[in-house]
Amino acid sequence: MGKRLQNQKGKEMNDITDWCDLCGGELRPGKTTLEIWRGEELLIIKDVSADVCQQCGEAYISAEISEKLDRFLAEHQQHRPERYIAVPQYSAAQAVGIY
Repeated sequence: MGKRLQNQKGKEMNDITDWCDLCGGELRPGKTTLEIWRGEELLIIKDVSADVCQQCGEAYISAEISEKLDRFLAEHQQHRPERYIAVPQYSAAQAVGIY
């Protein structure tokens, strides 16, 4: 019989639990916030259902949710945003002290 798969911390993996591709942490159902650039426009979509790594916070969105997001993004201008927020923008020169 072969050895059971283990994550990076040596914990046994099973068929029920999913593990993070980045750090090996356990994924659990949760919510995430997406920041999506469409040209010069930044869209923020809050409370998206995802499997979230309990160790590093990486979020994994299901194919079903991803398809729904794609449809929304194709027609997002037809929807009224929940709210508008101001987002400051800085140049790289400002951020690293090159003037």
